Amino acid sequence: MSEPERPEVAVRIERVLHAPPDRVFRAFLDPELMRQWIAPDDLDVDRVAVDARVGGLIEVWHSRHGVSTGKFEGRFVTIDAPRELVYHWAFVGTEPEKGEFFDTLVTVRLRARRDGATEISVVHERLAELRVGAPHIHERLVAGWKNCLDKLECAVRPAPAGPR
Repeated sequence: MSEPERPEVAVRIERVLHAPPDRVFRAFLDPELMRQWIAPDDLDVDRVAVDARVGGLIEVWHSRHGVSTGKFEGRFVTIDAPRELVYHWAFVGTEPEKGEFFDTLVTVRLRARRDGATEISVVHERLAELRVGAPHIHERLVAGWKNCLDKLECAVRPAPAGPR
């Protein structure tokens, strides 16, 4: 069965980030770190609000060329530092009263490596409504996550040691 015919579609991305798991985990909860990576390159992050507790709200507002494109919002389901983070992640358009709200689920798992790096696995699922209601967003999820994880790598990478 091809992807567009499946009732549930998931995006799965795995990679290695050159930073310890605690720093990577913090980048998912710290608004200042999140601003550096949480949106693809074609969007600007205007504001981030995080209530970092199970049931707490996460909100990320963005714009493109100074024009609001809406926000992402969600609620934390699991916070198991520094191993696992699960949260609902809704794409809320600029007119949510017209039904622009697509609730999805993101699971982030981190595993420490002996070299000090972190293996990260991101699974973004429950995408059926998004696929139908906002196909322009759905078709860019893989590229968007890859771009965001590239930016996350830069945000969490330790600064090089200065001259001694």
